[in-house]
Amino acid sequence: GNLPLFIEHAELASQDIVTYSFGDVDALYLRGQWTVHRNLPDLSMLWKGCPHLSDELQKELLMKVAWVRRMESRGVKNYPKRFQSAEGCYSHRAAQLPGIRIKMAHKQFVGLSVPSDDVVYSVNNAVWQCPRGAPVQLDALHAHSQQQCAPDMEGVQQPLGEMLPLQVSSEGGCGRWMPVEYRMCAVNMPEPPDRERDTIGFNTYLKDGQFYAQRFRSTLPVLDNGCKQGAFFHMQEWKKIWGYGTHGIDPLELALAKQTPPSFTVSTEGITLLS
Repeated sequence: GNLPLFIEHAELASQDIVTYSFGDVDALYLRGQWTVHRNLPDLSMLWKGCPHLSDELQKELLMKVAWVRRMESRGVKNYPKRFQSAEGCYSHRAAQLPGIRIKMAHKQFVGLSVPSDDVVYSVNNAVWQCPRGAPVQLDALHAHSQQQCAPDMEGVQQPLGEMLPLQVSSEGGCGRWMPVEYRMCAVNMPEPPDRERDTIGFNTYLKDGQFYAQRFRSTLPVLDNGCKQGAFFHMQEWKKIWGYGTHGIDPLELALAKQTPPSFTVSTEGITLLS
């Protein structure tokens, strides 16, 4: 994705941690796909507050291996892996740090649903999400994929209105892959009207120990066919089914040998090069 276009000077200047979400704004956690930290000692040591990442790391690894060997000894091939998310504990520890300033900005796309109503296009190193079945012209995407990072780094989101205080609970229904003691769910998160969902959204902030939500308007165009640009794409669930009766992944290394960046689509079927 064209990340420099989305990074804001205000994020780097006024926040201690900035993370980019994919719209699950009611879940208050730091995303593993993109989280930027201010280079301060307290922030650099946050991970030490999670036992399975620090003092008990070796124990956690041994338990993972023991679980695999136990399943293999029983001849079980498909089984749930032992998974202890770093996002949950780490985010909870970060939010407890006195005086910390965090922004969670809605800027990434994600391949979450299978099947999906979306197809992702990469054109001129920009990432576009388009409705499946929509008429897509590569020339049109290319024409709108020329934006450069401005020296003042204004970004592509215009804040709207005041910050709204959020009520936070571990029982809000979000982040079910995390242990419940680490879940932080905004139970009163507002939602934009359906007619504005492509251009209006909410970002969340942590300031002085209180979470807030603030509306924003995207300054990037949404094309007539519904295509819109994001900072990057997180493949998540889509990649898990590639190669199992799907198209799979084209040999992108051949296209990378050319001087111009390759254009390709990413879908539940896999990654397909475009001529």
